[in-house]
Amino acid sequence: MFDRGMSNEQFNSHLETLAKLIEKTATTVEEAAQIVRDAKIDTTKEEHVNMALNFAAENLALPEVHVEEKLKEEIEKHKDF
Repeated sequence: MFDRGMSNEQFNSHLETLAKLIEKTATTVEEAAQIVRDAKIDTTKEEHVNMALNFAAENLALPEVHVEEKLKEEIEKHKDF
């Protein structure tokens, strides 16, 4: 439901930071490749955040609907008075 991907600006910034790190520290192609591999963004750690956001979107996005349903239930309970 929620797209938590990077914008182009964020992605370009990440690449520039990575390039500077490689220029400054890598002395071999293998070291440069390892820096790139180590810089991958791990999104599995954010899965609980996605689950919470999806739950909130599904259950809290339209609270007035839930309130209206509760009101109808209460009216139905007391309709004989």
